[in-house]
Amino acid sequence: MVRQFISQHRSQILLGLLILAALFYALGTGFSFFYRLLFTLVLVIGIGYVWAWLNLRGLEVRLTRLDTRGRVGDYLEGQIHLVNRSRLPKSWLEVVEDTDLADPGGRTVALVRGQRRAFRIATYLERRGIYRTGRVRVTARDPFGLFRLERTFLNDQPYTVLPSTVPLPDLDRRFANLPSDSALSRRTPAITPESSAVREYAHGDSLRRIHWPYTARMNRLMVKEFDIGVSAQAWVLLDMERRSHVGAPPDNTEELAVTIAASLIQHWDEQDVPVGLAANGSSRWMLPPDRRPAQLGSLMETLAGLNADGALSLERFIYDLRPYLSGFNTLMVITSSQQPDWAPALVSIRRQGINVTVCYIDRTTFTPTAPGAAPGITARVAVDYLAQHGIPTYVVARGGDVNQALSTPVIAGTTPRADGASPV
Repeated sequence: MVRQFISQHRSQILLGLLILAALFYALGTGFSFFYRLLFTLVLVIGIGYVWAWLNLRGLEVRLTRLDTRGRVGDYLEGQIHLVNRSRLPKSWLEVVEDTDLADPGGRTVALVRGQRRAFRIATYLERRGIYRTGRVRVTARDPFGLFRLERTFLNDQPYTVLPSTVPLPDLDRRFANLPSDSALSRRTPAITPESSAVREYAHGDSLRRIHWPYTARMNRLMVKEFDIGVSAQAWVLLDMERRSHVGAPPDNTEELAVTIAASLIQHWDEQDVPVGLAANGSSRWMLPPDRRPAQLGSLMETLAGLNADGALSLERFIYDLRPYLSGFNTLMVITSSQQPDWAPALVSIRRQGINVTVCYIDRTTFTPTAPGAAPGITARVAVDYLAQHGIPTYVVARGGDVNQALSTPVIAGTTPRADGASPV
């Protein structure tokens, strides 16, 4: 810590020692040379500080940006505009976006009176999350390199980095064995959001059932027929309990689990299948399947802010999710937990007639089990137990091909391959 401070303020420390030496000899000897040297050094300090301070006055700063969210692997782009509103020129200005993203973009500029400058910045988005962006930090230096003054402009704005996704063209149909690819209808006298037909008005029909555009077209009263729509829906259950995950970010089980969840959600949204998300992080997330156009964005933004900091066990969370499930649902579980209780909980869900599949992340490929540690449930044990109860399991390892791993379930009695592919 001391060494870092000395390296950052070396010139100030040397100048301070020089001033102390000049003061000592001036008072000790009375020679005018030392007094002149002392006054010169003090004058240099004053000029340098005032120079740096004035460089930060009279600046107008703007930052323009089109998007409020991006995806891992993209760039956070923007344009910084600077205007010098003062009479004095500006030199040695370092302009950088003040953000908690890694390696923010910036530039060193100089401005004359009334000059306008604009330049583009681009920051690589390495990790998902919700970051602080929008502020601009301007740093001014004096010609002697003694002072480094900073000033911030604008206000913080949140920026969401969505998780990366993997195309799943070979996704096994058993992984989401949806009972139906379309909505099933049953006529009902009640008014529901589902309308399947239009007929002529009959005595006793409620005025709320009248279809006014069709009435105007047919020139007679027409009413809507309502039904109960029941459609196949998919649930992605993401285990974010703290003790379920190992490894250092960004190469850990947590990030791989989120990537798989985002890929499945993206896949089923492209197939027009309603998909929901459940996660047991520090807060419980239960976002039911929905056909709204904004559903995909809501789920991805939720995944962006999720962390493996939950205390609720996967077993308990599975039972809490049970009231939200029906025979028209498929539950896709993503976990790397070595706790033995969650597998019987899934078997209990399966006996209710709910289709269940498991994507198990082999945590031993991230962090080998420590010698003497208590044995937990392994990938092979999970596969064998779940297969006995008709629950297909797909094992993904560190660095493995996710699309290939989710194309074929692991056969009971076999050991998952180290590259993440499922042995056939």
